[in-house]
Amino acid sequence: MKLWTSGIKVCLLVVGFVLLMPQQGHAIPAFARKYGVKCYACHTVPPALNKNGYMFKRLGYRLPPDEMDGTKPAPKITELDKNNKFDIINALALVLQTSFTADKTVADAGNTTSASPSSSCNSGTDGTQQSSSCSSFNLDEAALFLAGPIPDTGFSYFGHYELYQDGTNDLEQGFGVYTGGRANSSYFIKAGEMHMQEGEGTRAAMFYNLFSDPAYTLTNVDPINFSLDQHPVGVDVGYTWASNYFKRVFAASAKVTNGLNADGSEILGSSTKNSKDVWADADYWFGPDGGVTVMVYRGSKDQIQNAGSPPPPNQFTYRPTMWRSGAFGNYLFFDKLDLLGGYIRSQDDWQWVQGGPLSHYIANTYRGEADYYIKPGLVLMARVDRSTQSIAPQPLMHTRVWSVGGEHALTDLGNVIARAAYTQEHDGDPLALVGTTDKSFKFDVRYMW
Repeated sequence: MKLWTSGIKVCLLVVGFVLLMPQQGHAIPAFARKYGVKCYACHTVPPALNKNGYMFKRLGYRLPPDEMDGTKPAPKITELDKNNKFDIINALALVLQTSFTADKTVADAGNTTSASPSSSCNSGTDGTQQSSSCSSFNLDEAALFLAGPIPDTGFSYFGHYELYQDGTNDLEQGFGVYTGGRANSSYFIKAGEMHMQEGEGTRAAMFYNLFSDPAYTLTNVDPINFSLDQHPVGVDVGYTWASNYFKRVFAASAKVTNGLNADGSEILGSSTKNSKDVWADADYWFGPDGGVTVMVYRGSKDQIQNAGSPPPPNQFTYRPTMWRSGAFGNYLFFDKLDLLGGYIRSQDDWQWVQGGPLSHYIANTYRGEADYYIKPGLVLMARVDRSTQSIAPQPLMHTRVWSVGGEHALTDLGNVIARAAYTQEHDGDPLALVGTTDKSFKFDVRYMW
């Protein structure tokens, strides 16, 4: 406990210094280098997208035109990037993130807690509960990005390779895109390995926002090891309409993907899974960076029930169907206060015994968030997530998560950011019917070149 408390005090002093220190300017990320703009052209504070950043992505990584006032036809997609020839420096980006974390977990005595080898931990049991306190310095992520349009064509590309994340390295995303039409009425088709929900939707529905960790509502993992935070192989098609000066934007997208293996990994090669997973999304941006999103997902995956090594006599495999449907919204008041909210309903098949009747995992999860932008590059955040989960005939379990924090850009360009957040999470396991409470403090620095 003393270690956890002392770590909090040290980091609070560091955060106070970071929030008050003057900004400096140096290296810039790839797209900002290419167009000679600051990161705020597409982000409120990185990595949270604004309406302009959303349109930049929908147009195949091409900057929306300033002159679209309705007096003449909007430019064609192939005309948007005509004077910007390919340059590897303007297409390649590197992201590094390091952090200090301090955690305290209290769980029922039957549960276990673990920590990374670099952590310093203390643990104990009082007969009814088990607790563990840990602190660690971490390399959270090192990633390479390669993205941009191909000049004088409607084609563009995106690649995301994790050099290091959670002790592993792999291709996170890699796809090609064709975008056609005009800047105010365009369509696209992309194919490859892509994230299912990340970066899609208006700001309340985006996985990666101001906090370093996505909202629980978006990342909740069900008992069959499924989450919307996945990157399967598939095809994505979409249409985008924009009014004069992009004051209002309507967009719709749909994906068909291979889905997931039994262990939750993406299907890349041969598989016994023949059915395809489907995801659809509709977004409406309005006013000063406000928006509404509705989404739905239907998929399936092989589930290994009662898994063990060696396999126990009651281990079996079946194929559940999964449903997700949600609605999200946000509105930015006075260019200062951004209020966000959202809801996701989950319904997944569940089978207790082989050959037995199907039951269902049901979850209703809500999120709310308030972000106050003190000045460009400096924001204070607070959010809360609540969820009810059950697997019939077992009783309802509750999960509650709340976080407060701050984010500050350390450069004028916004490509180096420091974040600090305190999170308290109580998880109710709908399968084991046990509860776990976790209190954590995280301070991280993210560098984007």
